[in-house]
Amino acid sequence: MNKRKKSLNRNHILLFGFLFGFWLVLSPRISVESISIGLLASFMVTYFSKSYITDEGELSFFSVGNVKNVITYILRLLLEIVKSNIDVAKIVLSPTMPISPQFVRVPVKPQKDFYKVLYGNSITLTPGTLTVDIVDGEYIVHALTDGAAEDLKNSIIEKHILSIEGGRQ
Repeated sequence: MNKRKKSLNRNHILLFGFLFGFWLVLSPRISVESISIGLLASFMVTYFSKSYITDEGELSFFSVGNVKNVITYILRLLLEIVKSNIDVAKIVLSPTMPISPQFVRVPVKPQKDFYKVLYGNSITLTPGTLTVDIVDGEYIVHALTDGAAEDLKNSIIEKHILSIEGGRQ
């Protein structure tokens, strides 16, 4: 009975709600079929990933207390993507192509694997940077310009991820 009680908690419900809401946003039209498939898909993803996704030892991303931090992280990431897109567009449209490609070593500050991957992917999502590897506790990042490389030091995205991970800033 105790195992059954542990199989469903607030984190599972929050994950299910997030996935279903995301499904509805991406659906071209709302219909009975679309809602049914969204409910089924959201349930299946939640069910089959519950042992990892909502494991408190590894992941607090989907906890109720972190909703504000996750939303501010997503909004900040979108803002950084837009800013980086504008910077890369300026570089590409410039007749001199002012680039200085380089590899930069960035210390890995997140402790949990999920957040290490999340930060590495966040770096890669912003145009002008690409996370290549993690070696000896550091990300190896390819940066298109000196400015992009400099922005990786004391990154605002990293601060948001650390706040989600455990309240550190």
